Amino acid sequence: MTGGQSQLDDAVASAAIPISIEIDRMLVGLPADADLDKIASDLVANLTAMSDHPNFIAIFTEALAARRALTELGIKI
Repeated sequence: MTGGQSQLDDAVASAAIPISIEIDRMLVGLPADADLDKIASDLVANLTAMSDHPNFIAIFTEALAARRALTELGIKI
């Protein structure tokens, strides 16, 4: 592994930890029957509005759309 890849891995891990904690915290407070796809879509929309890197957030939007398409086709992921 190169030094650059190590820095990238460290940066991703340092961002993933607080994001996952906040997502878990958010979901705990929601009703059990909450529509997680709607929540994910709304979350991406909010991130797009707040982020200085909308192109990066667009990747999440595309991934969410792909996941929905697979789910509609009956493919479990």
